[in-house]
Amino acid sequence: MIKTITTICLLGAFTFSNAQDTTSFSLKQAQDYAIENNYKNQKAMLDVDIAKKKVWETTAAGLPQVSANAKLQKFLDIPVNLAPANAFNPAAPEGELAELQFGLDYSNSVGVSASQLVFDGSYIVGLQAVKTYKNLSISNQVKTEIELNEEVKQAYFTVLVAEENTTVLKKSKEAVDEILKETNALYKEGMIDEQSVDQLTLTVNELSTAVGIAEGQIDFARKLLKLQMGMDIANKITLTQGLDVFVEEIQGAPEEQAFNVENHVDYNLVETNMRLQKLNLRKEKYSFLPSINLFLSHEQQNMNNKFDAFSGGKWYPMTVIGAQLTLPILTSGSRLSKMSQAKIEYEKSEISAKEVEQGLMYQTQIAQSNYETNYETYLNQKENMALAKKIYDKTVLRYKEGVSSSLDLSQTQNQYLTAEGNYIKALLELLKSKSELQKSYGVK
Repeated sequence: MIKTITTICLLGAFTFSNAQDTTSFSLKQAQDYAIENNYKNQKAMLDVDIAKKKVWETTAAGLPQVSANAKLQKFLDIPVNLAPANAFNPAAPEGELAELQFGLDYSNSVGVSASQLVFDGSYIVGLQAVKTYKNLSISNQVKTEIELNEEVKQAYFTVLVAEENTTVLKKSKEAVDEILKETNALYKEGMIDEQSVDQLTLTVNELSTAVGIAEGQIDFARKLLKLQMGMDIANKITLTQGLDVFVEEIQGAPEEQAFNVENHVDYNLVETNMRLQKLNLRKEKYSFLPSINLFLSHEQQNMNNKFDAFSGGKWYPMTVIGAQLTLPILTSGSRLSKMSQAKIEYEKSEISAKEVEQGLMYQTQIAQSNYETNYETYLNQKENMALAKKIYDKTVLRYKEGVSSSLDLSQTQNQYLTAEGNYIKALLELLKSKSELQKSYGVK
């Protein structure tokens, strides 16, 4: 009995531990979970699998092809051929036709055939193209991961900021609640007027409404995060990293990094597309070349007026071996037109590559500038919040000493909350702009 209880307890502890692991996420864990479970990324990974299968499908077209066939036939009406009757009977009148039936009631056959592609320019280029297409699918999947990591990071930050905002509002409400209690006590003793109580009550009510709205924002932010992760939005999750972790990572505005466009996933995509267009041009050029195939066919035929294919009937062999050469001669300019179109498409892809290169460099410079601007804004709002807090704390002391009015207290309270809100907003923008700067380099 004791062993059974111990086992149950251990299993329960193991289950609880696993439940904690599945519901608690650092940013990295949330991103890893999203890569495995996000719907968009799952489809991108399946596209890669399809491209790999496509490579083998194309490769197999150039390998030996073998097929078998079997045919059973019974002629309900044997075909009739006509011939001049005097060819068989000299006494037959001129113009009379004789009806001749050539064939037997049953005609059966089984056979096997094999073929091998020896040379086909389109096949060679097609094999190269499908491998390039596989690389394109892989690059697309990498891009999806980069975008997904960014989306999860932004959603993670949004949850943390929403929680921080709610915490600030709750603390402010608790502080004002305490002051309101003290003010009520003074009012009952006739030491303060009713307007002071009403003013503080109004502030408390406004803070209660703000807390309710902030808690709703947390709920929506969490649902968005779970949606980005590919998790059921009804599940509960816990974030194990706080804002302070990410703030500590920001030591200052970073110096502009060297941008290497060749490492950017978007540039890799446009380069891959350019290679595909070049291969398409080569394919059209190869269409002027001949194609060569080897083939072998063997067949056994059985014929009789009774069905004896499986009962000792005689079978007659027929074997053919050969080669086929196909050489296009005249297409009335169709091939030249296709080749010209392919050349133009390749030239367009070269222009697109240059356009993308310049655009990516511009995006990185903009992201760098936005980060530096947001960093300066963050520092200013942080200082403003500290000053507003200092002013508010002094006003609280002066209010308790009877020097400041409840209206002064409410004004400095609102000023402090506004400064807090601006600071939190600036912090969120800073974290997002840092994430966007990292994304602009286009590497995992």
